[in-house]
Formats: sequence, structure tokens, C-alpha cells
Amino acid sequence: MDLIKVMERFPTQESCIAYLEQVRWGKGYPHCPHCGTTDVARRSETETGRIGRWNCHDCQATFKVTHGTVFHGTKIPLQKWFLAITLIANAKKSLSSHQLSRDLDLNQKTAWYLMTRIRAEMAKKGRVLLKGIIEADEVYIGGKPRKPNKREDDKPAKRGRGTQKTPVLGAVERGGKVVAQVAEDLTGRGILKFIRSVVNLKNSELITDEYKAYLQVGKEVKHAIIKHSEQYVDGEVHTNTIEGFWSLLKRAWFGQHHHYQTGYTSLYVAEACYKYNYRNIDSIFWKFVNESVVV
Repeated sequence: MDLIKVMERFPTQESCIAYLEQVRWGKGYPHCPHCGTTDVARRSETETGRIGRWNCHDCQATFKVTHGTVFHGTKIPLQKWFLAITLIANAKKSLSSHQLSRDLDLNQKTAWYLMTRIRAEMAKKGRVLLKGIIEADEVYIGGKPRKPNKREDDKPAKRGRGTQKTPVLGAVERGGKVVAQVAEDLTGRGILKFIRSVVNLKNSELITDEYKAYLQVGKEVKHAIIKHSEQYVDGEVHTNTIEGFWSLLKRAWFGQHHHYQTGYTSLYVAEACYKYNYRNIDSIFWKFVNESVVV
């Protein structure tokens, strides 16, 4: 969905709230999120100065349709939320908070906060179970290796395993969805734990490179190995799909963000997974908004 359609469909705060109420409550009567009763009544805007607020006659609480959702407690107009969701979803290689702040006339810190909330929701709603031909691999996110300061020291900087970069472990269903997360343990035990949690082992075949830690996974699932030291493709045995996903994740880092705080790296990875997994649907916008309101 493009920005013009979002602005035409949701020109005001009232239109945004009306849509969220329709998605969350449908044709039924609104119910209090605190006690569950339907004995509620809408408060008038002239009385409160705020749009879309309801009163509960049982527990005496007030609430809005955004209660308990990604929009909970926000003071940012919902139209800007909807525009931000569209911009992030349409940005194949992600979007910086500085760019979003310029596009939506927001403070940079406000834009960053908004994007963090959206990414956290993507992480929560993006869990999948893979099956079929599965490619697994790991990648390291961080700066490009540079030559040492002293010219006489020509020893190249360390690449790949053994660097100080942040390791990310991932698995992709060939022709399907991907799951990736910041890796806490890249030993055989840690990788096996990850594969068990995201792959249906009974109906799958795992393809990896020659990293020895994957051998432990091969004890529980059919396992094929492509030796990158010799070739990159051997018929159907390759890891090109997961490598393609890593290229998108790296391009977001190099081209937009340049740096990830350790505590938030998982959210950037979740954003990349979410957009990759729903790349073939008509509009990620509708999916994200609808699922975010259903609590």
C-alpha cells in the first residue's frame, strides 16, 4: 500500500480510530479490556477533549481501542503511525530514524521510538515453523574489516567466525519463510536448540555449509552439506537462499543504520524476517495493522 492511498483512506484521527474499532470489535459491542464487560459507553469529545475514549460502567475504567496494542498510550497521531508502518514495510533495505523523522515531521528520538515499537510488534507476530528443504547458516553483523593503522602491519583483519561482530543464526524454507535471531551459542548444542525450535524435523531436510557444529543437528534430521571450499552449488544442495536473505540484512546495515546497539539488534533482524516472510502478499500494511489490534 502506498502513502497516497493511506492518506486518502485515513485522512483524520477519527477515521483511524473507526477502522481500528471495526477490526478489533467487528459488528459486536465494544468490551472493557480491564474487566471484559460490554456495559460500556463512548465518552463525548466535548467532554474529554480526546477522541475515541470509552467508559466502563462496571469497573469505572476508561479505555480506547488502542489499549494493549502497539499503539497503546501513544500521543503521536495514528495517521503518522500508519504512514510509518507503510514506509517501513515498503523499504526493502529498511529505513533510518533520521529519514522517518524528516518524512513525517517528527523529532528523531520520537521517530526512533516509533520504529522500535513497530519492530517489536513484527518480532512478536513473525514466529513461524519451517518444513521441507531448509537452509541454515550464520552471519556476522558489523563494520567492514579495515587495515591496521600501522602500514607495516599487513596482517588482514579477521573475517567471519572469530570476529567481534554480532553473530546471527538463521534458517530459511526454500521458497518459503525465514527465521533468524541473534545467536548466543554457535556450538553444536546451541545450533541444535535453535533448529529444534524453528524447524519441523520430521518433515524436513537440512542443508548447511561444512561448519562442524552442524554435524550434531544431522543426528536428528536428514542433513546435506555443501563444501564452500570446493563449490557453492551441487544440484539442489546449496545455501543460496539464506545467503540472499543475509545480503538484504547486510545492505540494511551498510546503507541505512550503520550501527546497531547490541540490545536492539534482534529487532532489526525481526524486521528483515517479517518483510521477507510476507513479501508476496498484496499489502503488509493491512496484515500488520489488523494483527496488531487483535489482542
